[in-house]
Amino acid sequence: MTYPKIVISLLCVSINFISPKLFSQDTKSTKDLSFLVGSWEVTRTYSPKDENPRVLKGTLDCSMVMDNQFIKCTYEMERPNKIRGLDEVYFNYNQIYETYESLWLSSTWPIKVLMQGTYDKSTTTLKTAAEFMIQDNVMEYVQGELIVSDDAQSFKRQTLIRTSRDPENIWKYHMDEVAVKK
Repeated sequence: MTYPKIVISLLCVSINFISPKLFSQDTKSTKDLSFLVGSWEVTRTYSPKDENPRVLKGTLDCSMVMDNQFIKCTYEMERPNKIRGLDEVYFNYNQIYETYESLWLSSTWPIKVLMQGTYDKSTTTLKTAAEFMIQDNVMEYVQGELIVSDDAQSFKRQTLIRTSRDPENIWKYHMDEVAVKK
C-alpha cells in the first residue's frame, strides 16, 4: 500500500513540530544528578586559602525521594567543641524554570538558600548561584561549582561568596568540599 506524498509530508512535519523533545538526546531531569545517590565520606575546608583553614569531617547520604522528583541529601558534619552540623539539601531539575536547583537547610544557619544553575553532562559539572538577604539588610551572593570524577566515586565542590558590602567583583574563596563514596 502506498500513501500519498501529502500524507507522508504532513506526518513528518507533525512529528518535527509537535514533539522535537521526544527524540532529543539532551533531555534534562533530576536523574542527571543521580550520581549523588549513595553514602559518602565528606571533608569540608573553610577558607582554604587562609593561613589557618578550618577542616570539618562528616558524612553525606543521598536518596531519590518524592516519586523520584528530588534527591534528598543529608550532611552530618562533626564540629569540634560544638553540636554537630546537619544540612538537608533537596536537588532537582525544575522543568518550569529549566534549571537545576538545590534547596539548602542547615541546623547551623537560619536562612534557607535556593541555588539555581546548570549541569554540563559532558564535563559532569554542576554550576549554581544564589543571592539572599542576611542580617542588617546585607545581601549575600554565593557561587558553587561541583565537579564529579570520571568514575562518579568522588566529587569536589568549590564555593565562593561575597556580600553587598564587598567590592562588586571580588569573591572570597569560602569552601572546598571533597566527597568520596563509601
